[in-house]
Amino acid sequence: MIERRHIIRSGVALVALTAAPSMVLADQVEDAEAFIEDRGNKLLDILGMAPGNARRDAFRDWLNGSFNLNLIGKLALGPFLQQATPAQLEAYTKAFSDYIVVTYESRFDTFTGYNLQVLRGRPAGSKDSIIQTLISYGNDTFNVDFRVRQEGGDELDVIDVMVQNVSMLKTQQDEFRSVIQRSGLDGLIDGLKQQTADIESQAQS
Repeated sequence: MIERRHIIRSGVALVALTAAPSMVLADQVEDAEAFIEDRGNKLLDILGMAPGNARRDAFRDWLNGSFNLNLIGKLALGPFLQQATPAQLEAYTKAFSDYIVVTYESRFDTFTGYNLQVLRGRPAGSKDSIIQTLISYGNDTFNVDFRVRQEGGDELDVIDVMVQNVSMLKTQQDEFRSVIQRSGLDGLIDGLKQQTADIESQAQS
């Protein structure tokens, strides 16, 4: 006959095993919430800087420290990623990163006056968390969700932003697919370079 204490010990062990993944995911979500709040506050500090090279450099560092641009670029290619040659992928990765940085730099001054409030987070798979935030500007408010991926311990990166339930990554995938279907991957690369050059030219004029 199985002794009662053995049954109790087995029950405790089972509870511990089933609770462990939930505890890990809870910690992951808390880390992601803290990450978004910290990065949001850092951006507000940068927005308070005087316009110029120092603020522009600080923003570049913030963007690269908040978003995994390399992964986002690959995800934006969707199924076309497998068709890219190593040379094309290298050229595309640089063109995409330059395009994203320059695009957001050009909109930098329009960000002034925004406030970000972290509401809640939830797990989305074993590595990702969805962090719900509320961004306000004057009398306007926007629901913005950040998909944060945790890789290798404490490394956290945003890999997608959903504004009013519209995924920026999905939007980028749709746009890129349309360009690639018309002009191929080389056409997309050339287009990104041209748009980057146009934005930089407008900023200098």
